[in-house]
Amino acid sequence: MTGVAEKLLAAYESQLRGLVPRDLPWGTVVERDGPLVRTHYGTHGTVDHAALARGDLAGLIRRQQEVFAARREPIEWKVHSHDAPPLAESLRAAGFVPGPERALLAADIDGIPSPEALRPGIRIQPLDGEEERLRRMAAAAPEQRRPLAELEADGTARRAESEMKILAMVHDGRILDALWVERVDGTDFAAIGGITGPRPELFHAAGAWAERHYIPPALSPRTPRHLVAEAPDALVPAHVAAGFHEIARVSTYRWVPAGEPARERPAKQLLSGPEHDEIWKRFETRFDVTYETADRGIAEPPASATWHLDAVERQNDLLLAEVEAIVARGLRAGARPGDRLYRLKWCVSGSRIDPARVGGPGQPHWASYTYLVDEHVIQVTEDLRMGTFGNWRESSLRVFGDELLARVDEDLTDLLGTVLRRGGRPVGNVWSFGP
Repeated sequence: MTGVAEKLLAAYESQLRGLVPRDLPWGTVVERDGPLVRTHYGTHGTVDHAALARGDLAGLIRRQQEVFAARREPIEWKVHSHDAPPLAESLRAAGFVPGPERALLAADIDGIPSPEALRPGIRIQPLDGEEERLRRMAAAAPEQRRPLAELEADGTARRAESEMKILAMVHDGRILDALWVERVDGTDFAAIGGITGPRPELFHAAGAWAERHYIPPALSPRTPRHLVAEAPDALVPAHVAAGFHEIARVSTYRWVPAGEPARERPAKQLLSGPEHDEIWKRFETRFDVTYETADRGIAEPPASATWHLDAVERQNDLLLAEVEAIVARGLRAGARPGDRLYRLKWCVSGSRIDPARVGGPGQPHWASYTYLVDEHVIQVTEDLRMGTFGNWRESSLRVFGDELLARVDEDLTDLLGTVLRRGGRPVGNVWSFGP
């Protein structure tokens, strides 16, 4: 191993292995267990760590299996070629199955050579269209560091912001190949999640993107200086041609507990897309509201009540925190198996959660909210049977649906006072925006 490769491996070991991200990916729970870091995605989980000291590996592995089995999450555990041999042996003895071995590669960004001139009609650009084709290409690519689907599930807005980017090699508007890359916060690395084909030119574009300063220095003072990737042997020459060094070998060991794992994470961020647009269309039709008419509120079904929130002036108001807690408890209690709860804001990204799988002990935080002091916000189940509408113009909170109203009515009235309207009709208050 060259001196450059040794330095890159040392940086990889000290910065990336066992890293706990400052901002957790959507729908995840991260836990430390001694030297290990467990990440629970709801659909599966991973175990990460720096080099392990010799000890009771069998007991440590058994404890992880017990934790993941309780969640019905399959485990992915990466083993590096320089890890002590007993780790791989102990994982096999515990029933883990090793996947194909891959090369672990790293490069200094300033050492990536400039690519040769592209052929006429070919260019490299951020993804712009052909998203379904890209996803099919990414799904068919050999196993690498992280699947594109997982990076997107971490937070779909990341593609439009600063932490993650999809770069495509395009000819006459048609994707030839693509690469996905993310900055790893708090480190000197950007990580290549994967590449669909042997295109060294894409690595140069990834390095150039990683070095750009999109994040204010006060929030992320470290600009990536290295790229890291994992590749099957067939893709290694393309990496080496782009200035990468092979610093180790890596294989993912997998173990599947009994039971059917969940098919999707318990929480997901939504941008404009079929799922996001479809729930919006149905909500606006059912409740006779649009962005232009939202100040006047929504059509209030018979099973609804509206409370005044004029006392709430700031988003961190303790009164609002109590309101949020009451509504969240009601939504969780009223949820049916398989329910999806959407949080929607006009012209802004939304989210979708499984109320039964967030907000409780050992679960992801409750990624929704009932009222905002400067925007209208909606919470609604996929079948539109229950939810809330926070109307900041009226300074009011509307709760609808028999199941939810029965669980929050008394507590909200005790906290906020007299109800403004029931079923859209005033009930004796001084003023109302309703009919």
